Amino acid sequence: MLVSIVFVFWAGFVCSAQVLYPNLRDELLSMEKVDQDARMKCANGSADEQVKCLAPLLKAIDEPHTKRLEEIFDQIGFPNTAKVGREGMQAFMILLQHAPTDALRVRSLKPITAAFKNKELPPMDYANFVDRLRLHQGKKQLYGSGFDFKEGKMVMSPTEDMKNLDKRRAKIGLPPLAELIKMMKEMYKLEVVVPTN
Repeated sequence: MLVSIVFVFWAGFVCSAQVLYPNLRDELLSMEKVDQDARMKCANGSADEQVKCLAPLLKAIDEPHTKRLEEIFDQIGFPNTAKVGREGMQAFMILLQHAPTDALRVRSLKPITAAFKNKELPPMDYANFVDRLRLHQGKKQLYGSGFDFKEGKMVMSPTEDMKNLDKRRAKIGLPPLAELIKMMKEMYKLEVVVPTN
């Protein structure tokens, strides 16, 4: 079984400004906590053990969360910082990464790009989103944020122009790939493989 993961950074944003939908912000934060608590329980053990632990989360957590995200999007549009605050928007982004289909990702592409350009969205969240969508569309990722569990290791998903990867990462404000790999090894306690092409 192949399970794609995208490494997520938590920036710990605190937003003191008023938001239009504080109840939706709180709901998104609650959903994120459920999502992350379940995934952190899977972050130990061999790659096979982690895959087995993550697999049931699709039905138990990801599908119902995606349905609710779609309802929120239908109700208020993309939940940007003015609507749900930075922490609410970041929770939406993390949950969106785990959506089992791309329908909501496609709907979110333009507003997410706008949020990134307006500096509402951290570079890693933007890179995770772009790379996941591209991989699901059969394209190579741009920023090297996506990895798959393969043969007991974490292997970088197909990536455009590896020679210039760190330049693309730096251009949008990401650390070099070597830093990402170090953090991934510490978090997942697995070998991280970056194919050369």
